[in-house]
Amino acid sequence: MPLNSREVDAGSITQITLFTSDRHGIVGLIDGAAWRWARTAMELAGFQKTNNGNMVLPLSDRAHARETILTLRTVAERTLNLRLVPSSDRYIGDFALDVTEHLPGRWAVRVENYSLRVWQEDLAAGLWSTGPIAQTLAGHRVRQAAILKRNDGTELAVVKDPLLDVYHVGALQPGHFPGPTVASAPPSVTVQPTPSAAAHVIRTGLLPPYIRSVLQAHAADLSDDLAWARETYEAGTIADPAPAHLADAYARFTVAAPHVIAAIRQLGTLNEHETAFLKQVEDITTAPSKDDAPVPITAHPDPLGWWLVEGGDGLVDLSLHTADRVALATNQGLRAPHQLRPSRLV
Repeated sequence: MPLNSREVDAGSITQITLFTSDRHGIVGLIDGAAWRWARTAMELAGFQKTNNGNMVLPLSDRAHARETILTLRTVAERTLNLRLVPSSDRYIGDFALDVTEHLPGRWAVRVENYSLRVWQEDLAAGLWSTGPIAQTLAGHRVRQAAILKRNDGTELAVVKDPLLDVYHVGALQPGHFPGPTVASAPPSVTVQPTPSAAAHVIRTGLLPPYIRSVLQAHAADLSDDLAWARETYEAGTIADPAPAHLADAYARFTVAAPHVIAAIRQLGTLNEHETAFLKQVEDITTAPSKDDAPVPITAHPDPLGWWLVEGGDGLVDLSLHTADRVALATNQGLRAPHQLRPSRLV
């Protein structure tokens, strides 16, 4: 696609900022309305596109890299309102990857480039955290963010403060939520540019409140399903096969259960009864259905009935009890200590 400077709005400067990356070589991030032309210029010069859609220039061949930069500079000088700017700032993708090396679990990192201000609103819309990161997205131009995704689905967003040498880190709403939630949003944290110190703040100040909020959200949904099921169907009157809506409610329980169990286990030490109960829930909710024969079902003869009478309440109660314990430990409690509800499983 040829560059056509006449199609760029007069007075609108589009900037290509070049970052030196420990892992990619040179990364070009674009800011401005003529972002398509800027990408075309980079491709014509010799930049390569990553899986995330960003443009990179490896430094394995220094001569080729030097020629590519000279070509891009020439194109920028001859194209109306296209500017090439080298940056001394650290590439946010490198910082994010270094942070993940100090976090529990397996993480993948991608960098999102918001060439237009309206694009950063997509990140703001998916943000679950309150505090500095939300305020930064609402009040400042944010041109890039690093998204950290753990193998369990946890996603965190990292943005650079526009005025200070710090980063703001917040949680994105989990994809395994069935819909909007009234659970309290986990607050974002502000971290220093040292990866190990930043990871410590994330481990202690962000992840526990995030997991607590996940538990609150799932507990509310599971509790609503149980209340509806008990109001709609009397004990002992459920036909076989179960009505479709009731079967769907139990299916939602089985989908949510692994996330809830993982969150409870991450948040602290369980007593013997709680450990045994979670194992029971795990066995029952992951057991093959009748349609999956010839594998026998041995976890429970009536999983739906168990959910209505025992399992649903037990998991909701343990979720809320665990969330309360975390709230007290982080001094962000939703209840005073004397209001703590004891787990029915203790």
